[in-house]
Amino acid sequence: MKLHIWWLLLLPLIGCASQQEQTMRRLSGIAEQLLARECEQPRFSYRQVENSHLPGLVDEVETLRCPGLMAQTYLSEAAATPNGMPILLVVSAPQPELPPFMNIGASREGLVAELGRPARQGPQLLRYQSAETTENVTFRLVGDRIVTIRWEWYFD
Repeated sequence: MKLHIWWLLLLPLIGCASQQEQTMRRLSGIAEQLLARECEQPRFSYRQVENSHLPGLVDEVETLRCPGLMAQTYLSEAAATPNGMPILLVVSAPQPELPPFMNIGASREGLVAELGRPARQGPQLLRYQSAETTENVTFRLVGDRIVTIRWEWYFD
């Protein structure tokens, strides 16, 4: 009998993790759309980094700057993904690919109504994060409005 009670107590936690993972998949899809689009006035810069797994191999971090958007991608000859792996995406101005509920200037209330409760929140931030990966998305707020969105992907 006691075993069954513990399962009932764990069910809300299982649902919560599931909701976060579903939200993260949705946010990842939105990030992919942003990263795939052509932007006006693109500016690229590159910095070399040593590959931590293959001594002697030098990889690059590409930084793309567009109006209201900055993206960093890890490029490696040894990687399985030839177009690179995203590291960071920061949005600071409205973007046509973003859904209205999460675009710059949208309300906290509308974002939470659409995405669900964040994993972490405070007066100036809402953070959605994955328990399965190290990915997270942080919405910075001024007052009750979104001013920046920051996607972060970590890999080893």
